[in-house]
Amino acid sequence: MALLRKEAEEAFHYGEIGMSAEASFIDGQIKLMISDATQTWSDFLYSKFTSVIMRHFVEYGCQTVVLAFDDKRHVPRAKAITQLKRRAGVQLIEFGETDVLPTVLPSEWKNAIMNPWFKHRVIELICQNVPRLVSPPRPGCKLIIDWETVHEYTYYEANDQMPEPVLLEQPSNIGEADLKFTRWMRALRCSMLIEATDGDYIPIALGLKAAGFDYPIAILKAWNAEKGMEFIHIDRLHAWLYKQMRRAGMQGPQWWEVKLFITLLGLSGTDFTRNLPLVSPNKIWSALPIVIRTFEMESGSRIHMAQGKRIVELLYAEAFPKHIDPFSRRSVWTQAQASKLGARNKALIPTDARIMCTLRNLNFLLAYWLEFESPAGALEDYGFQTDASGVLVWGD
Repeated sequence: MALLRKEAEEAFHYGEIGMSAEASFIDGQIKLMISDATQTWSDFLYSKFTSVIMRHFVEYGCQTVVLAFDDKRHVPRAKAITQLKRRAGVQLIEFGETDVLPTVLPSEWKNAIMNPWFKHRVIELICQNVPRLVSPPRPGCKLIIDWETVHEYTYYEANDQMPEPVLLEQPSNIGEADLKFTRWMRALRCSMLIEATDGDYIPIALGLKAAGFDYPIAILKAWNAEKGMEFIHIDRLHAWLYKQMRRAGMQGPQWWEVKLFITLLGLSGTDFTRNLPLVSPNKIWSALPIVIRTFEMESGSRIHMAQGKRIVELLYAEAFPKHIDPFSRRSVWTQAQASKLGARNKALIPTDARIMCTLRNLNFLLAYWLEFESPAGALEDYGFQTDASGVLVWGD
């Protein structure tokens, strides 16, 4: 993200939204985390949800607001490695499936909200109460809550009592909130504001453009006490990305710039891809002309594995030109072990097995962010495997 802010500054700005948004999408999962300033459940509901939804209706003029949460039943199993890492060192509170929420907020909120059953009860509380606390300024405003089911609330009169929810049919089993955004962009087909701090919304929004859903999208990414709200405009970001890729020599088919961008993100490490050690996003970006000359897709959402491996080899040769020869028949790992590199770097240079694992991970990521669903097939085909204790691990 720091690289994009620096290089594509025309796509980032503080202040007003800078566009008209007919609808908005709020990632509720991210808003489950709170600070010590939140003292009561009422404070929690108002500061994290009700006031945010009202800001979208009033300040941004949205007619439809979607509030979405992860549906853990359909979150891809491939995310288990990241989830386990996030829970490491967290002392979960005792809270079971049939327990009810305490009357006061737990003092150790992170230890509580990381408990899946406690989180479930909190989301239930939000879904049951926020619709009645919202008072849109115009008749016809809609609030859609997308969790394990999807309910739509239409407010026919300002300051009216809570409308009856309408249960909407779910067109697909999408688990993560960030991918649920694609469901609503495809359904509503209008300009949209996203409020989320998760950087994954950028490649997913670009993936929507590549899929033909070319509507203006702005992401409300952050808030600064001095500068105000920070917005990212996807159309401007795409225009910058396309220009940079062409300048670096890209001549591929339409939307290659989006697929290559997702590939570069995947090589840097995501929730679904194992990163390449010692090759930072800045180093990858500085080698863009080399990457572009080598990059090739096998299909619409699958990287050409041999060319992908060649990209990785070239990146390590660029990073360690005195120690790794890009034209050698030996693997980058073998060359590194025989070189004068320090012990730490030698230990981090990946084996061919790890490189191929990352490339198979990339095929999962490309399908997920370009086709908006988990790809078919066994996870082993995408660089994952199950260890002897049944835990999902990287497949190298």
